[in-house]
Amino acid sequence: MATLFLAGTGTLGDAALLDRIAAECVAGERLVAALSRALDWVGLAEAGRLPPRPNPEWLAAFLATTTELPAAAATFAADLALSFPGARGGRTVVQGVVEVPRGAATLATDHGPAFDFVVDGEVLRKGERFESFRYRFRVPADGAGERLPLVFQRALRPGAYRLLVRVEDVAGGRWFRDEREIEVPFLRPGEPLVADAALAGDSPAADPGEPATAPAASPSPTDPVAEANLSLGTDEVTVRLLPAPDTLTVGNTRVEAVTTGEDVARVRFLVDGREVMSKGRPPWSVELDLGRDLRTFEVAAVAVDARGEELARDELLLNAGPHRFAVRLVEPQPTRRYRQSLRVAAEVEVPEGDLLDRVELYLDDALVATLYQPPFTQPVRLRAPGEPAYVRAVAVLADGNAVEDVVFVNVPDRFEEVDVHTVELYTTVVDRNGRPVEDLAREDFRVLEEGVEQEVRRFERVDRVSIYAGVLLDTSSSMAEELPEALEAASRFFATVLRPRDRAAVVVFAERPELAVRFTNDPEVLAGGLAGVGAHGGTALWDSLIFTLHYFSGVSGKRALVLLSDGDDQGSHYSFEEALEYARRTGVTVYAIGLGADAHTPAVRTKLLRLADETGGRTFFVGRAHELAQVYAQIERELRSQYLLVYQSSLDAAAGGPGEEGAGGEEDFREVAVEVVRPGVEAKTIRGYFP
Repeated sequence: MATLFLAGTGTLGDAALLDRIAAECVAGERLVAALSRALDWVGLAEAGRLPPRPNPEWLAAFLATTTELPAAAATFAADLALSFPGARGGRTVVQGVVEVPRGAATLATDHGPAFDFVVDGEVLRKGERFESFRYRFRVPADGAGERLPLVFQRALRPGAYRLLVRVEDVAGGRWFRDEREIEVPFLRPGEPLVADAALAGDSPAADPGEPATAPAASPSPTDPVAEANLSLGTDEVTVRLLPAPDTLTVGNTRVEAVTTGEDVARVRFLVDGREVMSKGRPPWSVELDLGRDLRTFEVAAVAVDARGEELARDELLLNAGPHRFAVRLVEPQPTRRYRQSLRVAAEVEVPEGDLLDRVELYLDDALVATLYQPPFTQPVRLRAPGEPAYVRAVAVLADGNAVEDVVFVNVPDRFEEVDVHTVELYTTVVDRNGRPVEDLAREDFRVLEEGVEQEVRRFERVDRVSIYAGVLLDTSSSMAEELPEALEAASRFFATVLRPRDRAAVVVFAERPELAVRFTNDPEVLAGGLAGVGAHGGTALWDSLIFTLHYFSGVSGKRALVLLSDGDDQGSHYSFEEALEYARRTGVTVYAIGLGADAHTPAVRTKLLRLADETGGRTFFVGRAHELAQVYAQIERELRSQYLLVYQSSLDAAAGGPGEEGAGGEEDFREVAVEVVRPGVEAKTIRGYFP
């Protein structure tokens, strides 16, 4: 860590420091790449700052990671075989296969009969821990042979290490442990080395600058994932889109890609599935005109060979925001066919300030492996040679939120994927007096999309769903008298509404918006961010609303924004209609509070009412700031008394891309209505969504 900070105080020309970071730090190559791209060192330090209070459960699990056996632990016999099946990214892949005799393992019966193992490992370099890893494997009982192979892989630079491996049979409560010295050789691309004798320390140390002296060997015929390892090598074809800024992007935007491999003849660029340009030589870049359309754009770069066959693909979302939580399967490739095994590689985007707990890998419906640290790569054996299957990766945060991606393999030519839109409706139900109704059941609701009734597949109360709440606070000059009491009311709101899985943020605005407090679960941090906020300047209301809604982008769960202002917009670049359209796209519920006489004028009142109505929120008009405490209390009760209705749209997915008829316009908007069969009550939710 000291080396990293030292590099930040000097120049990037100090190659020795960068080499030391790459060689000795965990994920060192990614650190060097980030440092090399960074122009704003202050911004880099801010982006890399650790959360001040790590999740205690995550921290306890991290500290508990060990390869030592428990006192008086019962053991079982197993064999550990190591090999070097290839190289990737300048590092040699070390593969371990722990073979457990079926008779030595205990069958677990929860979630279907399977053998359940946890593999913990440590890699020591010069007597100090270089990295640690944890995997969890479920081996289905049907199809399992007499020996159960548990395969793990780590990518290490050439050199001497000590490897410690511990395996727990979860159902049987027994253990296996192995510890040995290994010498990791340097491998040329496509030169697998499987001689296990070289792993016991009998061979001389490999020179990192020279190829291994041992003869190259083909993957062992007994290797359970030999086919998957064929994809290892530094000469493979890849294409990568450079990261997009996490700010809201409009107008002309340049997108760049980089490729590896010699077979790339062209790179095709697609936006929302429509090709916009194809280039036959580098630089692989394209200038996109996004206009003033405030929405996300899906950009893809596809590398093809001279025959036009797809070799590799990468995708990114423009305007996805800083809180995008996503997992994407880079491998396996849907266009390839696999017989015995395949390599799964997943890339995960973790929201700012959150912690990734694990990545689960499924083959069809069966959980086969759980990975707890990057790189999220794992060879997986197929159940039936060459048969159609699907691979699913599920990324799970420490707070339980999850996302997934799916790839189908070995599918017939006539196979066709169908996009199914899953729609979440956070719904408030109130009686004639505006009080929340909290005793409804699933059968009390009807959901209509474009007038067509939909089947509610999931129904629950929101008190079990995480809430992301934000306050957008007007700090213009006209708020000077009321601002202290408004700040105090906001602090009390956060103190009462936040629960362990919830997050809150504060944005203040005058001529421009400013993020005062990032999403956090700590009321003290929120109160501290509000301290010292002063009133000055004009009221860029609609620009600030768009800024705040974009900050919510990528956040899952219940999202609510409390907007407090005492007047109409002054000086925004965007109009109210554009801000309303963006609010409809984001799906964030807006609670609008108009404070003072100016907010009661017909022009302001109409806009705030419409904004809240379109997004499923509510509007409040108060005369003085001392009334805000009661308003916040009503909002808090409403947030905790909502219903979550989830359905899969029965209508066909909307098509179109930038420049096409109906793309991003009113024609794509799906109107949604929620009805309650009980008389005398009213349901409030979003008016619709853009598929």
